[in-house]
Amino acid sequence: MELNEYACRVLDSFDLLKKLLSDRAECGKDEIIVYDEPLRLVIRRDRIEFYVGEEYHGMVGKDHISVSEEVVEEARMWLQGLAMLKFKRYSVRR
Repeated sequence: MELNEYACRVLDSFDLLKKLLSDRAECGKDEIIVYDEPLRLVIRRDRIEFYVGEEYHGMVGKDHISVSEEVVEEARMWLQGLAMLKFKRYSVRR
């Protein structure tokens, strides 16, 4: 499965993910922030953004993929896990 296919699944289940992650991530009205130091995922309703520290490393949406080589494997693992509702990898900050 390609990154954007996983992203479609994640984005289509945004509200469910928000409920499931409510005590493990920062959940706002239109975004979910998951911390996996040094990686930070920002899941929005239309895209998933990847940061290392404060540095932007790309995003994946239903029709667009732009992720740096530095985070592409981490992005794949996260998207696959979130798409299949497996949340074993992340660390959280409240």
